[in-house]
Amino acid sequence: MKFAWRIAQLLLLATGSVCSLERVTHNPDNNVTCPQALNCMMINTDPITSSDVVCGPVNACSLLVTSKLCCHKNDCKPCLWIDIQLSVIPDPKEEEDRDIERSECEEELSGDWDSGSVSMPNNTSEATITICYKPAEMQREWCERLDFTVTSTASLKPLIITLVEYRHVDFGRTMAITVRSFNKSPEVKIVEFPTLTTVCLSSHLKDIKWCKGPNITTKIEERVVKVLLADEDEEAAERLSLCMKRGRAGKCWPLPSNKISRASVTSCTCFQAWKTSVRTQICPFAENTEFKKNVRSNISVSLAHMETNDGKPVLSWKLTVPCRIRADLWPCQLEDDGNCTEVEGFRQKCNGWEESKTILWASGMFVNITSQNHQQLCVMLEVDGEIARYCQHPLVRRYWSLLLLLPLIFACLTALGVLLLVNKFRWSLSKWDRKCHSQDMRGQVLLLHSSAMDPQVVCKLGQLFSELGFRVFLDLWNQTELGSCGPAAWLHSKLDQIQKHGGKALVVLSPTILQRAELFWEIAVERQSNPAVYSSDMLASALGCIFADRQKVCAAQRFILVQLDVHKLPINKEHDMPKLLRGLPLYKLPSQSQGLLAELCEESPNMMSWKFKKMWWMKTAQRKLAQGVQSIFKSRVRTESVLTQFDSLSLDNEDTEERIFIQNDQH
Repeated sequence: MKFAWRIAQLLLLATGSVCSLERVTHNPDNNVTCPQALNCMMINTDPITSSDVVCGPVNACSLLVTSKLCCHKNDCKPCLWIDIQLSVIPDPKEEEDRDIERSECEEELSGDWDSGSVSMPNNTSEATITICYKPAEMQREWCERLDFTVTSTASLKPLIITLVEYRHVDFGRTMAITVRSFNKSPEVKIVEFPTLTTVCLSSHLKDIKWCKGPNITTKIEERVVKVLLADEDEEAAERLSLCMKRGRAGKCWPLPSNKISRASVTSCTCFQAWKTSVRTQICPFAENTEFKKNVRSNISVSLAHMETNDGKPVLSWKLTVPCRIRADLWPCQLEDDGNCTEVEGFRQKCNGWEESKTILWASGMFVNITSQNHQQLCVMLEVDGEIARYCQHPLVRRYWSLLLLLPLIFACLTALGVLLLVNKFRWSLSKWDRKCHSQDMRGQVLLLHSSAMDPQVVCKLGQLFSELGFRVFLDLWNQTELGSCGPAAWLHSKLDQIQKHGGKALVVLSPTILQRAELFWEIAVERQSNPAVYSSDMLASALGCIFADRQKVCAAQRFILVQLDVHKLPINKEHDMPKLLRGLPLYKLPSQSQGLLAELCEESPNMMSWKFKKMWWMKTAQRKLAQGVQSIFKSRVRTESVLTQFDSLSLDNEDTEERIFIQNDQH
């Protein structure tokens, strides 16, 4: 019964050592505790040699290893508490002599019990045991030899030696302890030290330094938000790691710098900092009104029309947001009066969030959705009771346009009737020219732009070139193809296509492109690094192609720079242009429309009729292009200041990201 109770106690002790870590006070200078009957001396034997072979009349009966937290003053370290129970092996000859001496002593003592005590012989012998340690991550073990003197009186009771080991003991590490003694198989114990996460879950151990994460504070400045870290160990503060999350459930992406653009911070922005496995997390902007607005202002929905394999119409959508939101989507049919009527039976909830380092998105599709005009299909998005509409094409309010433009339409019809006969020959010639000879003189155009530019401006510019007879390629019109093959592959395929047909790639200049070109040149030439490591969007791929063509001295054969007069850019002279873009043809619209069209048109045959047709077309096309560019910006006069602020914020965001990568490359 006593034996069973002892086994139960040992099992409880072993279970408790796994679930809870005992904290004890111990001086690291005193790692060996021997009973009074032994005179111990510890010797390091690394590596073990033949002279360290165990010997002496002693056996290791049992081995008990316990994981503990050993504390001395204010410093606590993980340690192994090793209890070794020894038994002395009696010498048969000494036992026989001891029995004779014992019987003689009993006869002498039987005569007179009060004659005084008689001392027994106290023989001594040398003994040795070897203790070896082997962590699971190491290929070899290290050993210690324990020498001690065994007296004859020590054999009358079990002896327990206590060792405390610190070397290579760490949280979560598994270690095998082997004790070798005389004439007995080795005692082996495999101990797994609790992980730091498990240890820090214990309420009585949360005050140790291992369980204290760094302190995180934030400081909101005019254009950036700074993340400040502090640790009790001042030297360790330099080795702290920092990452940023989109909400508590998001992935944590490393931050190479502690500065973040204020425009990119949202109410769900969280930070984590750590030195070891213990992390500190804060989400300090959950109630910040400004950063809540950043969430709504950065929501976008892109639409694409396609078909299934069996021919069913599909409207696919992709919702891009800075934070995980609860949202409902449904398709609607845009009417002539500007209202959008819900298409019943297609409501969906935003689920299945995916994220990368730069964006967070959810996607889905409305299958077998029918409409008289799929171009008029839009999507309604409801977030927190607020509903917004997103359309693939700009909203055209025909009803309002007719009411407002009715007098103008009447005047135009009157003027058209008066001038119909006068311009009959001119219109006939122009129509014949467009039908029979437009494709012989015009080529293909690839529009490249910054993501910070207004998509409506870029789309209208591409539509102008398309109306002039050019075949236009624009990423905003090819979202499905772009999403399937990626920005770089799509760009290279279109560049190869337009090059085969003598086309050109038009780079629409903006402050973002100028700064990105400067950064690209600095990374590629001055720092001899690969710019593709830091950014892989469409603009980065285009700058890489321009750089490659510059190396071959043929950049001007494929790329043309276009500056819209509405953008006031600091490029009055050649040296103001970024080095990467120097040498490329530059045309300003609408003032230099004719020169740009002449650059884009293919060479015509050396015939008078062809030259006359080209001259006629150039005159009308130059006027149409100039008027079209002017009308784009006249229609947006009221929102020009808003667009400028938006482009500035986006530029700050991209500039901060690029410079963060440059700083990381320097380190």
